[in-house]
Amino acid sequence: MATGVTMDMAMTSTTTIEMTRRFRITALSLAAASTLLLTPVIAAEAAGDGPQESSISTHAKSFGEAVKRDAKVVGAKCKEGAHRVAVAAKAVGHEVATAAKRGAAETRAAFRGDKSEKPAS
Repeated sequence: MATGVTMDMAMTSTTTIEMTRRFRITALSLAAASTLLLTPVIAAEAAGDGPQESSISTHAKSFGEAVKRDAKVVGAKCKEGAHRVAVAAKAVGHEVATAAKRGAAETRAAFRGDKSEKPAS
């Protein structure tokens, strides 16, 4: 029985050693891979150089700025146009009201029998 216990301990020890070895290999592999992946970032940081922007991102940024600028211009022109429409509508409304008052006065005078002369146009 002593040999059976010794064999069990030997197998258990081998399994534990094997698991520890696999864990170390995996951990070292992950550390090496992460170091290799971070090397360009670390080198750029050490050199004081940031990552270079691609021409596509530069174009996208300038396009976005142009769209914002154009939107502001269009908004200002719409606001100005709305103001002009409001002023014109007010003037037209005033003219219509004045003509209506004039026409109403002439109509009342006609019903009363007053013969007032029409103003020269």
